[in-house]
Amino acid sequence: MSTGTDKAAGAVAFLSAVAIFIYYTLWSLVMPFVDEDHPLQNYFPPWEYAIRIPLILLIVGLTVIFTFLGLAMAKTTFL
Repeated sequence: MSTGTDKAAGAVAFLSAVAIFIYYTLWSLVMPFVDEDHPLQNYFPPWEYAIRIPLILLIVGLTVIFTFLGLAMAKTTFL
């Protein structure tokens, strides 16, 4: 059975994920069509980063995964 703490942590994680998804969706899909001098532009970084940040995270994540797999395979092969 889950405790109240587990449910609260899950709710916080879920709400954080929803908020990040909504923010990123607005940033990447809506903001390119909003005028540059609109006050709403102050709440978002430049649009180019909406592509660069996930790309960098993907490259770093895949590098970590394949490095781990390579080290695990080397350890089992050479020992």
